Amino acid sequence: MRTRVGIGALGFAALLSISTPGAQPVAWKCQARPVEACAKRHGRLSSQNGIALKIWIIGTTRVLGLENDFEDLPEQVRKYLYMTSENHSYIFGDFDVCPVEPDTPGRSRRVCVAGAQNLVVQPLRRSAPSFRLRSTWPARDGRQEGASPKAR
Repeated sequence: MRTRVGIGALGFAALLSISTPGAQPVAWKCQARPVEACAKRHGRLSSQNGIALKIWIIGTTRVLGLENDFEDLPEQVRKYLYMTSENHSYIFGDFDVCPVEPDTPGRSRRVCVAGAQNLVVQPLRRSAPSFRLRSTWPARDGRQEGASPKAR
């Protein structure tokens, strides 16, 4: 009897883990062809002169230069990267980066971002607290933020 209950509980737990999705990555257009497999990296996305878009990999001195076209970035991200805007900000999060050139020690590596999750915006021009881009975070009940409840 105890074995059946244990197996039933494990099956129910497995079903719950499958049916409760995490945050879906923000879709990014990536035109460049990767030379290696994509990987998730926690970093800070910023815009500036020179290499227009960069991701600093937090905890390292590593900087990645983005090959993504600025106009192809998702609007919810792009609006915080205009340098002349009052909304100009750093964007922290988990980025799906796809290298488009071989790694060369001591140089910024060119990558293409294919997606992003758990984004946090830190305003640069005004005194305001950092905030989450809620559509990139999982909801507390397991659904994607902003998603409609399942039909019953």
